[in-house]
Amino acid sequence: MVKNYRKYILGSISIIILFLIWEIVSLSIANQYILPSPLFVGKTLIDILIDYQTYQIISITFLRLIVAFILSSLIAVILGIIAGNYKFIDELMHPFIVILRTLPVASIIVIILILFGNEYSLFLITFLMIFPIVYEGTKQGVLNIPTELKNTIAMETNNKSEIMFKLHFPLSLPYIKTSLLQSFGLGFKVIVMAEFISQTTKGIGNELFKGSISIQYEKVFAWTIILIILVFLVEIIVKILNNRISNKPKIN
Repeated sequence: MVKNYRKYILGSISIIILFLIWEIVSLSIANQYILPSPLFVGKTLIDILIDYQTYQIISITFLRLIVAFILSSLIAVILGIIAGNYKFIDELMHPFIVILRTLPVASIIVIILILFGNEYSLFLITFLMIFPIVYEGTKQGVLNIPTELKNTIAMETNNKSEIMFKLHFPLSLPYIKTSLLQSFGLGFKVIVMAEFISQTTKGIGNELFKGSISIQYEKVFAWTIILIILVFLVEIIVKILNNRISNKPKIN
């Protein structure tokens, strides 16, 4: 309990120090167009939050993320389970996974935008960023199932698809859940970046883009604060759901 309070107190102090540094630097520059003060950004933030269109914009970004996340996770889990059982599939997928994990996010976004345009690129970009994390997590989950347990399962049934998806899948769930937790936050950041670069008509990234080109940096800062809050809330919700699933009584 004391450790938790200490963590929150130190975190609050860090935030206060950050805002003080921001205020001091803003006063030294003395130009709201270059670096708006925390107070000016705070007023802009309130104006954004009381505008009903703000929540429509946030919903659009989240809808894009959820669609890409579900499709990417589903395909990654299926291929990850198969790759964990068949080495040649893993070797076949390996170069593709390495490329996705080593290429800078900005490069992938630009390449996809050039090839596919703005309409479907947002989904594809997010799909490609989430896929390798969930794929590797699922594959490692299968590979880490004890050999003795695999042999016991093999003695009960020879149906490979049944073994993979009815037995290997539930046994790999801790690894899958961890990879999903890691990828959702990344996916959110990636889709906002993709919206910014592609200059899509609506979305959080588009609001950041409009604020930057119109030199309304107070809006850029305000939307950045909203992004931080959203990522924080998403992480809390996902952790709560994960804990509930983990603590759910098993049915024998």
